[in-house]
Amino acid sequence: MRSSSASRYQADLAAEGRAWGAHLAVEASGEWYGWLDHPLVRQHYQDVRRLDGLHWETWARARLGRPAERSLELGCGTGTLSLAVYHAGASSYVEGFDISAARVAEAEQARAVIGAPGRFWTADANTATLEPGRYDLIFSAHSFHHFLALEQIMAQVHQALTPHGLFILEEYVGPTQFQWTSEQLALVEALLASIPTQYRRWRSSPTPTDTAQRGLRRYLRRVYQTLRGRVQPHKTAEPRPRPAQVAAVSPFESIRSAEIVALFEQQFEVVARRPLGGTLQHLLYNGIIHNFDPQDPQARRIIEGIYRVEDSLIQAGLLPSDFMLLVGQQRSA
Repeated sequence: MRSSSASRYQADLAAEGRAWGAHLAVEASGEWYGWLDHPLVRQHYQDVRRLDGLHWETWARARLGRPAERSLELGCGTGTLSLAVYHAGASSYVEGFDISAARVAEAEQARAVIGAPGRFWTADANTATLEPGRYDLIFSAHSFHHFLALEQIMAQVHQALTPHGLFILEEYVGPTQFQWTSEQLALVEALLASIPTQYRRWRSSPTPTDTAQRGLRRYLRRVYQTLRGRVQPHKTAEPRPRPAQVAAVSPFESIRSAEIVALFEQQFEVVARRPLGGTLQHLLYNGIIHNFDPQDPQARRIIEGIYRVEDSLIQAGLLPSDFMLLVGQQRSA
């Protein structure tokens, strides 16, 4: 890698780490910004991610026949998922790494509080070297689409698994850098047209002081622009952001997301796969999810109707699933 390219990569990597470290403040606010922030949407998502009727954390233990001696989470963030795996009895010793030192510090603190054996550390997944045959369970959720060196990472995972170990990927695998398809955009626009205006009000402009929310505010302002360059009072469509807009908020956001499934299937023997949806919901609720009060019967009906439409289109093969659950093992020699 040329020195200029290496310097740019390191600068982007540092920016990515800062962005996700600062995002802790957004998460702590408890406000709803994305589709999976909403409890009813999240519950449906949790239902469709089951394997043999079990959440995959519990399913993994049953599949392995015992707790993993060691597990590894790629892009562990604050360690929430690793600790859920530990609580489910799927791992006796949890390990994980993330590019954000701030998030890793929170993960280590949470691990220490519950006394879970293991460690979390700061590392770059794109250049990490994993010890061969070390892990019975490796997983990543909603982080892998930020990784650039997909072939290198998957090769490292493959050789780091024990012979019967599992690699579980719960991930956004939709259009790279959120370059939504025309079909997606048209379906979202049609669904929005069927929703009463009180549920399509844009979030009022926040007045945050922390860096994370300022960055999120800038991003929302950009993606909410109409073709005429002016924000409408109610959402009528989801625009396709420019790649530069996406990278300005997070340099590696969905950087090669559309390639993940094909590379996974090339590298691993696929044990299970589940479509998790999000092809329409991810876009539709952007900027308006706060309007859907779970106690409002009409809001509940709208949410249920939207995910049923999405589920039906995906199950019929008429629409791809932008989020997938993939489970793999080492390929036989």
